[in-house]
Amino acid sequence: RVVRSFLNKTYTILKSTGTFFSNMNLHIIQCDSRIQSDDRITSQLEFDNYIADLKVRGYGGTDFRAVFDRIDKLIEDKEFTDLRGMIYFTDGLGTFPEKVPDYPAAFIIIEDDKEKPHIPPWAIRLVTTLEELEK
Repeated sequence: RVVRSFLNKTYTILKSTGTFFSNMNLHIIQCDSRIQSDDRITSQLEFDNYIADLKVRGYGGTDFRAVFDRIDKLIEDKEFTDLRGMIYFTDGLGTFPEKVPDYPAAFIIIEDDKEKPHIPPWAIRLVTTLEELEK
């Protein structure tokens, strides 16, 4: 439920940019200590179908470096030629890369009473609530 709310909220924000869906090259990467899935979305229909059939994969032992490595490989392979950034929905607990990425990286964290994660200074940090996501 939380992941679906996050994706729907992100979809709404991206859709408001107007041109997003006309040149979309979106990768939704699910990861824990390793990549669990990497789904490429190139149209609004593909996005809608992905949301309708969403299966959350992974759980625990997060290593953020795996996703950064995957993105670096996609850039190297020219899958991304004008990467505008990465949005990472997470509890913020995990191993971060030491190297600052060549693109903006935002970490969206659900506020709770648990341990407050340390996010590196180079990362964009947004703390939200489940209620906010579901609006």
